[in-house]
Amino acid sequence: MASEGNGRGETVLHADVDSLARATGTAEGRHVGILSNHSVQEWQRRIDNTPSPTADRHFVKLGGKLRSATASAGGVQTRPMGPNLDVTVVNNATAADLEHALDEAVPDAEECVLAVEDPSFLFAEDTDAGDRVEQFLDLADERCETLHARVPNEPRAVTTLARRFEFADDRCRQWIAEMGVTQLRDDDPTNFGYLRSNWREARRGLEAVDMVYPQSKQIHEAIPEPDTTPRTLGAALQAFVELGALGVWGDTVAANRYDTRGYDPEMVDEIGRAVEQFHDE
Repeated sequence: MASEGNGRGETVLHADVDSLARATGTAEGRHVGILSNHSVQEWQRRIDNTPSPTADRHFVKLGGKLRSATASAGGVQTRPMGPNLDVTVVNNATAADLEHALDEAVPDAEECVLAVEDPSFLFAEDTDAGDRVEQFLDLADERCETLHARVPNEPRAVTTLARRFEFADDRCRQWIAEMGVTQLRDDDPTNFGYLRSNWREARRGLEAVDMVYPQSKQIHEAIPEPDTTPRTLGAALQAFVELGALGVWGDTVAANRYDTRGYDPEMVDEIGRAVEQFHDE
């Protein structure tokens, strides 16, 4: 993951819902699940099928209605659905309603883990995705120790999430790399070409530089006999940032110093494999 130095708790991306359920269904404390595609009963079964499933659960279902529910602020309703299970329904996934729903799910700042079955609701057409993700991460961090989410099957969401989450495993790295490289090739063929030509040299530079917050020219200077220029090397490094393989020092992805503490060599290898697949086609 590319660390952005925001001081938040653990955030983890998963390639599929099975991995997400396994990681969060057995965690200590309350399991809070935000559900978009699964029904309450389907998610309940998934958690029940994990080893040593947690008994304390609260599900937030996006869309729908509950009978005999207690209305709270906004379009949020909550009711008990069985022993140690409460369900909150949110009509619209606005920031205000999500905040109310999380307050219902974790009313006493209890220890909890948050599982987001599909974060696509954060990428509505009429909102700035980066800002909305940041706002949601802040809401989650104030209430839960860890946040886990499944990678949505939506290429434009990949880079936004990859810069802000750890990767659960190599399968998740592969999924992110393939979707992200595909998006880069389609949206920005010039920089895709720089990445394809220079990703190996960018990796060499990151392994050679001995600074924590170097600029691209300083990474370039650390490479013996480079074939790149600082500008073309910088284009490849920028792609690493967007795909979650390298951090930046500063608040934006356009910051001009990199954070090598967020360098993920395994993710760089996956990016390289994805790039080479296009090269072989």
